[in-house]
Amino acid sequence: MSGWVHAAALEDIRDGGAKSFAYLDKRIALFRTAAGVFACDNRCPHQGYALVRGDVTGQMLTCAWHNWKFDLKTGACRHGGENIRIYPVQVRDGQVFVDVTDPSAEEIRPELFASLVAAMDDLDIGRMARDAMRLQRIGTPLADVVREGVRYAAPRAEYGWDHSLATLADCLAMSEFFDESLRALPVIQGLAVASESQVRRPARSRPDPADPVADYGSLADAMAAYPVLVDEERADEAEALLRGLIAARVSPAAIRHLLLTAVTDHFLAYGHSMIFTQKAFEMLGRLGWQEADTVLSPLAPEMTWGTRYDKLPYMRKFLRVWEAAAPDLASLVRLDGTGTFGSAAYQRALTDGSPQEAAAALIGALEGGAPVRAVIDATSLAASQRLARFDIDLDLDDTNEWGWLDVTHTLTYLNALRWAWSADPSPQVLRGLFHAAWFVQWTGQFDHPDVRAPGGGQERHVTEDSAQVRQAIVGRDPQAAAALARGYQGPREELERSLIQAAAEDHSVSPIMVAHAVKTACAAVGESRALGQAPGAAEPVAAAARFLASPKRECFVYQSTLEAITVLRGVPKPESDQVRIR
Repeated sequence: MSGWVHAAALEDIRDGGAKSFAYLDKRIALFRTAAGVFACDNRCPHQGYALVRGDVTGQMLTCAWHNWKFDLKTGACRHGGENIRIYPVQVRDGQVFVDVTDPSAEEIRPELFASLVAAMDDLDIGRMARDAMRLQRIGTPLADVVREGVRYAAPRAEYGWDHSLATLADCLAMSEFFDESLRALPVIQGLAVASESQVRRPARSRPDPADPVADYGSLADAMAAYPVLVDEERADEAEALLRGLIAARVSPAAIRHLLLTAVTDHFLAYGHSMIFTQKAFEMLGRLGWQEADTVLSPLAPEMTWGTRYDKLPYMRKFLRVWEAAAPDLASLVRLDGTGTFGSAAYQRALTDGSPQEAAAALIGALEGGAPVRAVIDATSLAASQRLARFDIDLDLDDTNEWGWLDVTHTLTYLNALRWAWSADPSPQVLRGLFHAAWFVQWTGQFDHPDVRAPGGGQERHVTEDSAQVRQAIVGRDPQAAAALARGYQGPREELERSLIQAAAEDHSVSPIMVAHAVKTACAAVGESRALGQAPGAAEPVAAAARFLASPKRECFVYQSTLEAITVLRGVPKPESDQVRIR
């Protein structure tokens, strides 16, 4: 069917002049030049100003507001960053007709993806937003948009998996909490974080896939070799082997177990390695296993170069109790679910006890046959309590290096551990529960002194309006945000929606803060859902709401300068079990 529509009488457009007209949802500008009449979208892609008010020299259209320039014949942007759409024009019997037929989705989708990648490479958030919305408008699944972001970011991640990839994974999941008109918002947020983190970086060098059988003798031997390669910091060999196992079509479950074994050999990278493994597999669940090489292979260098926190002084007291007890993890897995469990006492040991008490409480619970899921639930509540108790002033104090991000990891690590246990209830994953218990106990040093009293950090404001929680977050009122979330009595999905939407909005500036806002909100919703109707199920959401609403240090120039002074003076940091923060 013809798409030609009448636009104007030729005499109504003076020589060298312009005129606009509307057809359904289209706003089109007409320009009469010595070479003929041209038609294009009336809105400049830069900020939406009317191009009909621009200047034309020859076939070059200049937007009057910011000097972007476009070729009226092709639509190509000659100065600026984005092309415009050109419409075919015919003049018949003194009347101007424009073909408004839209190209097929199959025709324009490759162009839009190419434009999206170019926008990411220029850190042009406006263009990313427009391209993502255009792709959504022509029926492109948001998973495909995220896939393009992953293909951009993963090869550029200098040291392997990082927050930009984790944010893309979470933001895709978050899109389900938005109405259709704004469903692309969190995805655009994820693309922006990936772009800002990787902008203009070249692709890192990746080793070719190894042949597992030829190089290691058998698939079983190759699988056993991977954690050793990680532990010995042989990054290229580890990544080559992982890529080879994927190419050899080893099952996703076997590869997941392999990676979780390496992750829990140590408390790697302050919990990042476990979290990134979770996000990688969640991403593959949405993008498809055909992306496994792109998504999983960057985990190898991240794990290999990650700090082994169990080798630092921080964990000594806890480890001494753990090692002295020498629990048989395989037998504890077999005991799972056969005994009773004192959840409240266990939580108190983690939130208020010593390293020795926390370790003993965990070992006692597991040896008594407590269901591992129940212990994970109790650890989740303890981690939520830790966020509820955090001394916000510490984050704003440039003289110490510890802040909100160090505490939010207790909840996000626990959520990743829950995922790991549900997918792979093995002795290897059970090691991660010991790490989680230590983590919650150790971060107690960041509690505000006033909330250690009974009931501290447990304020509750009853409401049935989830919008009040969001308003408290936007208004930067952490006490009200937490109390309203804790006292919320309406439909749980509305509270979850308010939290997720607040996390996706522009209340954080630096990419690292956006990443943690997104990650913590997603973990909180996941933990609250996992706790079901149990007492305290709202605590993870309340804790995340407090974090989102809190003022945060987002630039670190002053702190870095102070640290530079101590380095240049040759002053080492203390190696005590407790970090000195005051």
